[in-house]
Amino acid sequence: MAELPQNLWLAEIWLEHRDRIVRLLATRMPPAMLRRMSADDVAQEAYIACGKRVDFLQNQPEVPMFVKLRKIALQTLTDMERRHLAAGKRDAMKESMWGQDDDASMDAWANFADSISSPRTHLERLERQALARRILQDLPATDREILELRHFEELSNNECAAVLEIAPKAASIRYVRALKRFQDLLKDVEF
Repeated sequence: MAELPQNLWLAEIWLEHRDRIVRLLATRMPPAMLRRMSADDVAQEAYIACGKRVDFLQNQPEVPMFVKLRKIALQTLTDMERRHLAAGKRDAMKESMWGQDDDASMDAWANFADSISSPRTHLERLERQALARRILQDLPATDREILELRHFEELSNNECAAVLEIAPKAASIRYVRALKRFQDLLKDVEF
């Protein structure tokens, strides 16, 4: 079987991971940037950046492909944030949101809060979200990072290990310990 040309190979890989990349970008984009563009816009720029870094994507086959794409996407987001928010033009902080009452990160918080328990009412759900945010802020940065990678970005244990540059077993242990700390804090403030 003939090997795919690089542009077709990249397109195939990108389509496989695109939805996860867009979700990642939507949760990581600052609200001021969301006033100017969508996560799809940044994903499109990230795809172009991937086209320029095919060698990076094809090297180190032991690193999961999503981890490599994630790295390029986050670098692209940082570059675009600098370009759009630091430009001496219109003040992005004064721009209004276009068609979005709620940013994508709220959806991630809502999903995380819903996974803690099954709220009976909308008010209870909002209280759970606020509680989850408060507890996550109280956790050490390493605990918060592994929980965000696993729950918000939906990375597998091996992908988390590659992102954190640690062994998969260490990533698993870190996750279990962070989840235990989170649950212990939750029990302390449970209403």
